[in-house]
Amino acid sequence: MVENPRFTLQQEPHGAGGFAKVTKGRDNVLERDIAVKVLDPLATEFTEADQERFRREARTLAKLSHPNIPAIYDVDFSPGKFSLIIQFIDGLNLKSLIEKEGRCQLGEARVWFHQIASALEHAHSSGIIHRDIKPANIIVRPDRESAYLVDFGIALSAEEAKKLTRSGFVIGTPGYMSPEQQAGEPLDPKTDIYSLAITLYESLAGRPIPVGDYEELSAGNEAIPPQVDELIRDCLLAKERRVDSAKDFSARLAGALRATRPLSEILAHGRLHELSAALEDISPSDFIKLPAGQRELILAKMSDIVTSRDPGLDYAAEQLLNLTLSRGILLSKDDYREIVRPALEWAFARRFGDSSLGSLRLRRSLEESAHEARGDAHQVLREEVVRFFAEIELEDKENWYLQSVRNVVQTLLANPSCVSGATELVVSLKKVNQIQRARSQSFPRAFGTTSPDPDR
Repeated sequence: MVENPRFTLQQEPHGAGGFAKVTKGRDNVLERDIAVKVLDPLATEFTEADQERFRREARTLAKLSHPNIPAIYDVDFSPGKFSLIIQFIDGLNLKSLIEKEGRCQLGEARVWFHQIASALEHAHSSGIIHRDIKPANIIVRPDRESAYLVDFGIALSAEEAKKLTRSGFVIGTPGYMSPEQQAGEPLDPKTDIYSLAITLYESLAGRPIPVGDYEELSAGNEAIPPQVDELIRDCLLAKERRVDSAKDFSARLAGALRATRPLSEILAHGRLHELSAALEDISPSDFIKLPAGQRELILAKMSDIVTSRDPGLDYAAEQLLNLTLSRGILLSKDDYREIVRPALEWAFARRFGDSSLGSLRLRRSLEESAHEARGDAHQVLREEVVRFFAEIELEDKENWYLQSVRNVVQTLLANPSCVSGATELVVSLKKVNQIQRARSQSFPRAFGTTSPDPDR
């Protein structure tokens, strides 16, 4: 730790990029976490452009006050201490999240991109253009319920743009810049709309948008409405025809992901993306109150798509399993078991097209359901977890797999509904612990005991 009268800073940088590094610290007076962004101390000399960009970021952040933009607390532009003191945002940037997990779930992406669009609308209303919207500049909090737009280092007000840009002068990230930004032309807020759409595509596809012909998301994932593709394409049009504002982007995204027909019509004639949208807005208590025929039809559709073995339906099936796993915790034992059994299979044993084993999202959903389930649902989860892992050779599994098993089992044990059947769960837990303990004793400490989670 690095100490001064007010701040305690970590010795190692929390992150770095471009011409600056970020260090996590603590404000000892106001008792809050901070992030200190400083010009790289390894540089022997900072150019005037670097220093001006740093000052510009401070001025930009000072003008903005939004729940999804980090607040600026203070600056220090004295010699040798060129730094910004800003709100520390704990989490993972969207680029790293995609690299770790693959494509984002539609429900989560909807929340994050509404928040980022709101942050952009606020910045644009203050005359600020971000100019570097990309996954690396979006931070998702650990609870996955909120996202922050960061790094305003190349943001410009309209007045500053006139002073600091000239024909052919380009600042931004290739692959995310609008055509006018790449050409070094004067910019307006629509350049951020273009980049936001590129970022949304990458989030839902799990890979950057292809160069050339647009590949429709809805064609490869039936849980994604065609209206999402229409929105993205409209954001990629020439500036004069592009979606007009971040507010319009958010409104169209909401409309694309909203069920617009009664559930009875969707179940009779709708597509999978409509069913997913309808389930997103249904709570467990709403689900159990549905007419028996509708509940049974939803379960039948889920079972049909899960057992289809059609690779083109993998992500739609994963989405339906995720939704029904949480929405179905008030179902009868037999009905909930129809969800839990395939969910465990897809979470821990299903081989996907990229050869990765299981779904990280479903493993996380199983853990969340193990926390929320009560009564019959908890009993079903407990019985199925014990049954499933009794048939698995855990000794052959990697450490990330064993850790996921441990997380689910421990969550079931910690649940207040675990009043019987705990012994069998403890047997599974002890087996996992014994395997990992034996491994940690067999290898040098430098190798560690935890393997990284696979992409999914």
